Amino acid sequence: MGRLSGGILTALGTVLWYLGGSLGNQAVVNLGIGSIILGIVAFSLPGWRCLPLDTRGVLSSSSCAFFSSLASDVGLKGKAFVIPPYENLPHGGIFIPVSSKGKPNLGRLFEGRVLYSEPEPGLLLSPVPGWRLTEDLDILGSGVGYASSAVSGVLDRLGLPGPKVFEEGENIEVYVEISCREFPYADPVLSAVLVALAAGAGEVLTVEDIGEVKGYLKLLLKRAGGVEKWL
Repeated sequence: MGRLSGGILTALGTVLWYLGGSLGNQAVVNLGIGSIILGIVAFSLPGWRCLPLDTRGVLSSSSCAFFSSLASDVGLKGKAFVIPPYENLPHGGIFIPVSSKGKPNLGRLFEGRVLYSEPEPGLLLSPVPGWRLTEDLDILGSGVGYASSAVSGVLDRLGLPGPKVFEEGENIEVYVEISCREFPYADPVLSAVLVALAAGAGEVLTVEDIGEVKGYLKLLLKRAGGVEKWL
């Protein structure tokens, strides 16, 4: 019963999230994200006899397949930009341009809109799939270390492994376990971790490299300046 309910909520949430983004309807976007997060809850309740790994996998399955297909159709070639919360994107976001040299114009991005054809063609996840995992955290400008600890605490309460984060100068190394390998940015855990780190840094972060190390997804992030630099 729990497995069925969680799957239905997740699938429904993914559809609503995409439709809301396409139509520019924030209420539908929020309803979709809420349904996805309820899927986590359904699979996390003790009485439902589910393992934490299953929780993460089921949550990711629908959004992963959908956004993997969408990203492939759009032909994304640029590196990902992780954006901290600001006026246009109050929950932050992740933007991946079509061009390998593409860069976002934060003055032209808006929450709830998924695909952009101008000024820089690309795909925007905002809110990201895991935004409700960190929505109650007061981490904007708190520092990368504090943000990492805060999001790890939330994941731990859900029975999910937290990220391993190492900061050195302008670079940030992140190791995290995910279920969505085809399009990692659609993974709720990874998306929540990335936006939390950008919020803590108070800067846009670029994903300079991504790979796998001993079962973990490894990302090399680089500080790219505050929001005002990208407006």
